[in-house]
Amino acid sequence: MNWREVRDATNVRHLLNTARGLGCSVEACLQGSGLDEGVLSAGARIQRWQELAVIRNLVALAPEPGLGLLVGSRYQLTSLGLLGYTMLACRNLHEALLVSTQFRELTLSICPVQLQPFDGGVRMSLDHKVLPPDAQDMVAERGLAVWKRIFGELLQRPFVPFRVELALSRPATAECYETYFECPVVMGAASNAVLIADADLTSALPLANELTRNACAALCRQLCDGLEDVVSPFARQVLQVLISHSGEPPAAVEVAAALGISERSLHRRLAAEGQPFRQLDERVRARLAERLLGDSDLGLDAIAAQLGYSEAASFSRAFKRWTGVSPSHWRAAQRAAALGLEPSSPAVVPSRQY
Repeated sequence: MNWREVRDATNVRHLLNTARGLGCSVEACLQGSGLDEGVLSAGARIQRWQELAVIRNLVALAPEPGLGLLVGSRYQLTSLGLLGYTMLACRNLHEALLVSTQFRELTLSICPVQLQPFDGGVRMSLDHKVLPPDAQDMVAERGLAVWKRIFGELLQRPFVPFRVELALSRPATAECYETYFECPVVMGAASNAVLIADADLTSALPLANELTRNACAALCRQLCDGLEDVVSPFARQVLQVLISHSGEPPAAVEVAAALGISERSLHRRLAAEGQPFRQLDERVRARLAERLLGDSDLGLDAIAAQLGYSEAASFSRAFKRWTGVSPSHWRAAQRAAALGLEPSSPAVVPSRQY
């Protein structure tokens, strides 16, 4: 388990919102995490150990069984960012689960997840044993509660598991879990798991769209793999932070906080490698823009929003600065080239300037 892994701060924001709802001190929840509530805005990046520190603090402040159900009920499919959109566009729930395992880094799970077939469906379990004992119950409850909510959003109807299995050291009553999950619950099981019936796995997702799924999956792959041709070690770390959050790319101060350094140190170290921050930021936006323009039929307004621009005009100006042509001309040229046709205008010659 890589406890230094940089990840989205969504989990911590939900933990703190739960703490507020219970009347717990946010400052006490953040103690020892190295985090400041002021930097936990959308797009903020943290390390895995910092989330664990907040989890343990919240459990100490609110040790009652069932805490994880409260936290998990705050999640929506959009909490997963680009991965959520990719899953939503899949053909069925089974394909969406396979996509989530393909891009584990984007799932927000703090511990490993396993998919295993059983007679009648798939068993989806959490390996909570990688966590300290005081965090295991809450994280397991949270994970299973999140799955119930997200699967319901994917199916566009209430999701009822075939069965839930719990291996908690200090559980709430079986009735509590049966009421929440609306299905049979096995207490004292070997692991914490949700069993999903074949009927749900093969159920067509109402918002399935092959073009959108392929485009978003390509972006997810880009987010996980990074930009291969950047070899400077620190610049690659910065790139991983930049490309691991779609929609609201983090500012330099947020990237620095995610890496545990000051903004001044961030700029100094990048300058030493000949990789200015603005150049890396625009490189990421430009690559993602090209993927969206080339692999999807999304309009400019949607693409602009996905890349963190407030309006399509701002995105179009930036894209023309990067490539020398407008987004519409770039898309037309790419599609003409794919069909073996000449571009409609000699000016349509995409050339990267980033």
